[in-house]
Amino acid sequence: MAGTTGVHDVGGLSVDAAIDIASGHKKFQLWEMQTHCLVTLLCKCGLLTVDELRRGVEGLPAPASEAMSYYERWAASVAAISMERGTIQQRDLDHYLGVSVEEPLARFGKGDLVRVRLENAAIRTRKPHLRTPGYIFGLVGMMERECVGMADNPEGLAFRQELPRQPLYRVTFHQGDVWEGYTGSNLDTIDVEVYQAWLEPATKEQLQTQQQGKDHAHTHANAAQHGHGGHGQQRGDFQPVDHGDHKHEGRSVVEQNAIDLEDKDDVERRRLSEALIKVFQDKKIITAEQLRQAVEDLDGRGERRLGPKLVAKAWTDPAFKAKLLRNAGDAAEELGIQSSNFAPKPKDADPEADQEKRVPNLTGTIFTAVENTDKVHNLIVCTLCSCYPLAVLGMSPAWYKSRSYRSRAVRDPRGVLKEFGTEIAPDVAVRVHDSTADMRYMVLPQRPAGTEGWSEAQLQDLVTRDSMVGVTFAKPAK
Repeated sequence: MAGTTGVHDVGGLSVDAAIDIASGHKKFQLWEMQTHCLVTLLCKCGLLTVDELRRGVEGLPAPASEAMSYYERWAASVAAISMERGTIQQRDLDHYLGVSVEEPLARFGKGDLVRVRLENAAIRTRKPHLRTPGYIFGLVGMMERECVGMADNPEGLAFRQELPRQPLYRVTFHQGDVWEGYTGSNLDTIDVEVYQAWLEPATKEQLQTQQQGKDHAHTHANAAQHGHGGHGQQRGDFQPVDHGDHKHEGRSVVEQNAIDLEDKDDVERRRLSEALIKVFQDKKIITAEQLRQAVEDLDGRGERRLGPKLVAKAWTDPAFKAKLLRNAGDAAEELGIQSSNFAPKPKDADPEADQEKRVPNLTGTIFTAVENTDKVHNLIVCTLCSCYPLAVLGMSPAWYKSRSYRSRAVRDPRGVLKEFGTEIAPDVAVRVHDSTADMRYMVLPQRPAGTEGWSEAQLQDLVTRDSMVGVTFAKPAK
């Protein structure tokens, strides 16, 4: 069984879903491009690092991570890290997310029936601090007394955020409703302190259904299966919301469905990203023009066909090919191509110490070319996120980000290649390169037969993005 360090680490896990190859042709939505560029701009001005972004994604609660699309996770991470740094505050986001900052009035009294809301995993930006125990999620109880008083919201206090104070109540539940198979008396109860944000009005019919075991069985079967006990599913650092009738899929299906939904311009999916952009613009950290220019540049990277230019040059110039395989960054620079995904930063380390160690200081991402030959076929993947030579190849395709590709490429590379129509002979080694840190790989595909005497421009037309990732060969000569 493959080991894993978290919900983001999928290499080798048993995911049998087919790879949606057609998703490689989809255009990203504007909000997705803007989210990508927001990260780039924040990194450039020193308000975020790539590893902080990764940490934020890795720190998302599992149910939230699985329910989000790829760039929703980026937006959630940016929000969490920016609040952690003090760059923005929760109230800044709340303003654009439409969350009320007014203190609510107490709406329940002694003897009222209430239902504890379930958590929903849509937009948590980090693991929450909850003071509502998971064992009462979804249950109907009765107000034991009038409102105890207005209390500071612990979900905000835990993160040094100002959230509206909440009315606090004591709610009584029958033990037999809470615990399946409870062997005590039907008179036994448990009182729990619950904040108003977690409560909604309930009816006698709901209580009767619960006591008959129908609603109880539904709620707690799901809780046991899907982690609603404890922290359960989670939405927003703002207010809990009604979960309603719901259906849960297995973890692999949930994440793959999220990837499939990325091409839908869903208002909910882009809400957090758009709110973040407005907050950063309000604070004059970025401007609308900077973001527009960054999106325009990102959108044009793949269209510049820089990768095919490098490949065609290597096919026709043995000296350049040797340089590309030895130091792809230098070779790219020779053709005026910036190969690092982000600009290298000047290092202040002692140069003499570096000379003694004979190890170079690495800044930016390290562009690396690997060559396909008659004996070796190379395949690129990133099992921890989706690291990719964006500066050279443009935006990575949706299938490259998918859980199915990331998990299976390292465990069953030949099977993955077959799905792309690429058959590798048994006597040819398949070498997988997992881009887990700062190296960004490009495959140098084999030159197609019958192209002797072709110009570089002609050869470039045979080089595809997928051939430079290693999932296909270069196109054959016509």
